[in-house]
Amino acid sequence: MATVPERVLATMAEVGKDLYRLGLVSSHGGNLSIRDGAGMWITGTGTMLGRLRERHIAYVRADGTAEGPPPSSDTVLHSTVYAMTGAGAVAHAHPRFAIAMSFGRERFVPIDYEGQYHLKSVPVLPQGPQQVAQVASALREAVVVLLQGHGAYARGATLWEALHWITALEESAQVAWLVEYGRPTR
Repeated sequence: MATVPERVLATMAEVGKDLYRLGLVSSHGGNLSIRDGAGMWITGTGTMLGRLRERHIAYVRADGTAEGPPPSSDTVLHSTVYAMTGAGAVAHAHPRFAIAMSFGRERFVPIDYEGQYHLKSVPVLPQGPQQVAQVASALREAVVVLLQGHGAYARGATLWEALHWITALEESAQVAWLVEYGRPTR
């Protein structure tokens, strides 16, 4: 088994813990990766992001071979994002309000200042056989995308930056939800 570099383990563990504590993933949901040369470090299938240890992180080479636990079921998506963008890291989470706002639209356009400034317009993509290519392609322009009814994928130079985009998306989605649905009826 490959030894996970200390900086990779520390970053993944802290970001995973933040995602879990903020309620952006369930106990066994989501996944994280960090590019390392032509390969990547990625969380294993079904790992608990809030309790990551070295034994939960796999190294996947450019040819798809891996060391460590079985890598995430999103491994191909992460590697495609790396091939199509200059990203250094990818995060996938299940932010509840953003998922709720993904239904019935092709784009989520934030109405709050931070969302407008940082995210501008978030593509909402359909689930299906083309989703890997569609997510990776959309992440060439956008920093975060929504897969309708499922969750968000964000890319960043670092995993901390990808976390920022997911948390900004969820905050914008909460604001939009409150404005759209939070008003009392008469």
